[in-house]
Amino acid sequence: MNEIQQIARVRDEDLAGQASGAGARTLLASITAEEPQFEAKVVRVSRTRRVLIGAAAAGGLAAAAVIGPAVLGGSGTATSYANSAIDIRLQGDYYVAVIKDPLAHFTEFTDGFTAVGLNVRLETVPSSPSQVGKITTVSAGPRLPVNHPNEDARINTGTSPAGCRLGQPGCAMTVMVRRDYTGDGSVGLGRTAQPGEKYQNLAPATREGEMLEGYRADEKTVGEVLTEVRKRGLKANFEVITPAPGNNGWRVDPGEQSAQVGDDWIVWEARSEQAGVVLLQVTKERLPQNPVYGGPKPADLNG
Repeated sequence: MNEIQQIARVRDEDLAGQASGAGARTLLASITAEEPQFEAKVVRVSRTRRVLIGAAAAGGLAAAAVIGPAVLGGSGTATSYANSAIDIRLQGDYYVAVIKDPLAHFTEFTDGFTAVGLNVRLETVPSSPSQVGKITTVSAGPRLPVNHPNEDARINTGTSPAGCRLGQPGCAMTVMVRRDYTGDGSVGLGRTAQPGEKYQNLAPATREGEMLEGYRADEKTVGEVLTEVRKRGLKANFEVITPAPGNNGWRVDPGEQSAQVGDDWIVWEARSEQAGVVLLQVTKERLPQNPVYGGPKPADLNG
């Protein structure tokens, strides 16, 4: 006899033929006469144990996966919100949003900011290593003067826990928005790209943390840059650019992209396109100045 059989107070053989007995009828009447009552409980489960959840409990957990606006402030606006993608809480002068799922659809992030009264649209975009966790694009209006060192922007970024290194277990990206922000904000936040996914920020590949860190690619010939690219085990694609008048700016003409780029063409910038691949922006002729920057490339964009 096993342990469960020892614990059982009533056995199948004891109930044989009793389905319509007086006791069974009394019990059935008691059950059907009352409305079902449910009680929500928080259960902590050890990772070493398996828990079997009934259909009703599973439905309750599914509903709890998205937690609507929580504590209300004086104006009637929620001061915290959480769903499977984002967790927002008011901390001092800032709403701090922890990005729990960087791959979630952007509407899940936007829903959270809307719930706390902020008109901020947030979308995470696949980015090169140096741009992960940083704002890649932002339209947030003018800055506000506040008494917080390095936090004078209406919209800023960080990590949770503060100071942790993205990519390590338990470290998440955060977006901070001032509680008094009344503008219409649009934010692109860099996230780690999935295998084979192209970057959307196209940062200079020579920047610290990028694939050509420490190498100066601008104004060299294609042949020179390709030698370095291959030495590092990388591949290269080309983007033929058309300089603006005075070489102060550039555009990309789709019809020019089929040109056969020669080793004597000139590279004006090398950008990170996707893991293991750089994009070389080139022209056939050497120009008086770098059209990508309208002059010499800024030193802080090199490794």
